[in-house]
Amino acid sequence: MSNFPGCPRLPVAGIDTVAAHAVFGETLKYFTSQARVGGGYVWGMDWGVYWFMFPGCILIAAVATFSGISGAALLTPVFLIGFPLMRVPELGTAAAIGTSLFLEAAGFGAGVFRYLRLRLADLSAVRSLVALTLPAGVLGAVLGEHVPGQWLRIGYGAAMLGVAWLIGSTGRKTVVRRPDRPCPCLVCESECSDPECAGPDRRSVRAADGQRYDYCASGMGWQRVFSGAGAVLAGMISTGVGEATLPTLVRRSRFPVPVAAATSTLVVAGTVVGAAATHLIQLTASGGLAAIPWNLIVWAVPGAVLGALAGTRLQGRVSEKLTRRFFSLLFVGIGLAFLMAFTVFNGAFNAR
Repeated sequence: MSNFPGCPRLPVAGIDTVAAHAVFGETLKYFTSQARVGGGYVWGMDWGVYWFMFPGCILIAAVATFSGISGAALLTPVFLIGFPLMRVPELGTAAAIGTSLFLEAAGFGAGVFRYLRLRLADLSAVRSLVALTLPAGVLGAVLGEHVPGQWLRIGYGAAMLGVAWLIGSTGRKTVVRRPDRPCPCLVCESECSDPECAGPDRRSVRAADGQRYDYCASGMGWQRVFSGAGAVLAGMISTGVGEATLPTLVRRSRFPVPVAAATSTLVVAGTVVGAAATHLIQLTASGGLAAIPWNLIVWAVPGAVLGALAGTRLQGRVSEKLTRRFFSLLFVGIGLAFLMAFTVFNGAFNAR
């Protein structure tokens, strides 16, 4: 008997060519039918439909990595608003959030490798924060499974407006610049803040290029609270941990911007690995392997990795003030677009 239903058994010797083709065809049909889960075929996917995500993810990952924000903050709008407008196969809310986190983990993983080589991150702060944000991200992913998709989409739009306000606020009252200290750096308001402090708050990071950053890491207790809350949001709606970590590291804890961006990147990477794995496991459990958009992932992952490597090279070359204003306006636009798209124009996007 054949191991596969409907497949003829071939003799050991003297294999007939027609019979061999028949076996191959029936075997392929059998495996494809077994892969049919949740209304689609894993092997029958259109593998070229999302080709544009390769250059798109290069750009998104580069911007996210050099700034230290969450790449999913830019990917989720593309999936939930851009795909319907481009008339390409749409993703459900759960698939969009899970895929965004997975791609962010891939891109930030490359960024982590680069930042570790540059020796810019405050590893003590990374360990302290990731110990809280990793389980918090997993918790958020589990909670998100039980929240209606429409609430998640509207919540995402509201969260983007909050992030825009957080990034746009200057917070200069928390910075004390020493008039007697030379300020050769691009971002004087943070990198040249007063480094004088005592005890465990005093930090020093020497980068691979010889640049030394001395600073006073104040308020790290509240930093863990902000980053932990952002991690729960990231697990639920794919964004929040980077936006809650980077600005507060700079303005509240007085980290130099390059150190803050590198530290935030490592924290985001450590957080989204757990959240992304949780989402993908939940997707597979509910819809099988075909519930995961593999035809999107094969294009987006290489783009995210290349973009992250490029983004780390941009660190310190762009003014903090210009970066802050750009992302503040961008997130205002994303927030308003989400709120309008999934309330006033909800029917046009076939929200699921």
